[in-house]
Amino acid sequence: MTDPRTPARRVLPPLLTVLVVLLAAVGGWWLGAARPVPPDEAARADAWSRTEALLRHPSLEALAEGAAVRADLDRQLAALGPAPAARVPAAARAADPSPADAAGPGAPADTEDLPGALARSAETLARDALDAEDPALAAVLGATAASRATTAGQLGGDAAVPRLCAPGADPGSGATTPAAAPLWSALDRAGYALEALAARTGPAGAPAGAPLRQAREDVADLLEAPVARGVLAAEPGLRAGAYVLPREVAEDPLRGAGAAAGDVQEAAARALAQGGPATRCWALQALERAGTLRAELGGEVDALPGVLPDDRSAAPGAP
Repeated sequence: MTDPRTPARRVLPPLLTVLVVLLAAVGGWWLGAARPVPPDEAARADAWSRTEALLRHPSLEALAEGAAVRADLDRQLAALGPAPAARVPAAARAADPSPADAAGPGAPADTEDLPGALARSAETLARDALDAEDPALAAVLGATAASRATTAGQLGGDAAVPRLCAPGADPGSGATTPAAAPLWSALDRAGYALEALAARTGPAGAPAGAPLRQAREDVADLLEAPVARGVLAAEPGLRAGAYVLPREVAEDPLRGAGAAAGDVQEAAARALAQGGPATRCWALQALERAGTLRAELGGEVDALPGVLPDDRSAAPGAP
């Protein structure tokens, strides 16, 4: 018996089914696209995009240090992975456009010199590290910011070093967390070690004299910060700590200084992960200054200071 329905009626049910499936797919995509991007997700995606842009910077090919900088950027990109969804970087750029994004289509890319690009990236990552809710993301963003600030200074001089944050600029600048006490102790130990090392590194005019002198001043400044004073007010017994010089001091004083700076980096990375904005700002400064000392002594910048040790066979100052 033949089907009494017309051809149009026979085709209509499957056509409606296909249409419903398509509408459901489009609706799901629209709901996903319309969903607000969480701040942490946007910050990670923005850091990823900025890292990719730095990896394309033309100066990397011309600089003698280009291979080392590229290797650090690759390690940072891996720590920021996996690659974000396409809509997330777009949302991040809309919230905080780079100069190239703000210039619009057709604008020349990579017009900023590499130290300037690294410094600007470090400032953005530092700001996001202060606000991140995820402790691990805060540590990675902060370590990456400190590393890029150090690299900017190594390539462009002191004038190229960005200010990662402003301690004391907010009402809670003296607030402390349990994460701040280990960093205070690490800084206090470093100050003790640096004072002892000053007598073992030769005359004041020796090549390592200036970095060590600056490091002692940096430690003193950090221990006078509002967060540091708050730590002592909460735990006055910290001053009673008895310290032992790093074992490297007997063999090589500069390696001892590098070891002390490495201890500060590890404590600062933990404070970045566990602390509030004021503690994180203090930790960022400690991380950047310790990294600068290690770079001055060893000639290399840590890609993720305090978070992931660089794969090197020698510590700073080692042959």
